[in-house]
Amino acid sequence: MRNIPQAFQDKLDSGATTLCWCWKIIRKDGVVLGFTEHDCDLYFDNLLWSAGAGLNPGVIESAIGFAANTGMAAGALTQSGISADDIDRGKYDQAKIEIWRVDWLDTAQRVGIWSGEIGDITRKEHAFEAEITGPARKLSRSFGRVFSKRCDAELGDSRCTKDISTFTFQANVLQVLDEAQFSVASLNAPQNDWFSAGTITWIDGQNAGQTARISQYFQNGAEDVFTLAALPVKPIAVGDAMSVVAGCNKSLAHCSGKFANVLHFRGCPFMPGNDSLIAGPVQSR
Repeated sequence: MRNIPQAFQDKLDSGATTLCWCWKIIRKDGVVLGFTEHDCDLYFDNLLWSAGAGLNPGVIESAIGFAANTGMAAGALTQSGISADDIDRGKYDQAKIEIWRVDWLDTAQRVGIWSGEIGDITRKEHAFEAEITGPARKLSRSFGRVFSKRCDAELGDSRCTKDISTFTFQANVLQVLDEAQFSVASLNAPQNDWFSAGTITWIDGQNAGQTARISQYFQNGAEDVFTLAALPVKPIAVGDAMSVVAGCNKSLAHCSGKFANVLHFRGCPFMPGNDSLIAGPVQSR
């Protein structure tokens, strides 16, 4: 049950209020943004709550029990507020959101109405729409390991333990062949598929700081050609610098033959498959 201070309740009971909606967004990178529907900026809780952001919450459905509370929020894209570039870069993915009812004449009089996190975001040319979900949504997420024949660690992480410095290369884009395909000067990789399933981290250019998965790699004479698994946030340009890490297909053979790291293989390569589980008795000779 929500606890409403008596002074705030008196405002509600008066029929003529000076209340407005305020939204706080806390991104995973630590950036905190405040927005208000009031026609002037507000300042409280050591945060500037910007007016004119165009943020508009829809109906939020709440229920008793373990059902996930959900709702929608829509707004305009601006450079000073929520920008298209930040959305494309995933900066608002799973960001926390708080919704407050605030007396703009006395901001000390306020009540927290709802809190949750941002889910899926879709955007158009000058606007966006975001799904907002309550804490119960976390109950539907899967946690723990998935047992399979292939490794479930990421190359170089704390479970893999492999030092990938000798498998990391630096390069610059030589030619842009498509939105997600480009070439670099030959890296003299040992094998034609050396970087397939690897990763690229852009060092500069419009995509600086972004990481992308490599879906295909092949050698073409004096050039190496890369195809990304997904379109980059911004167009790739000739000269863009990148760091590229060799790919791992998660198999025991790759772990042993390519990376000599079989002692830290995190799969179950000898786990019986479905054929073994449904097999019937066989007459012995």
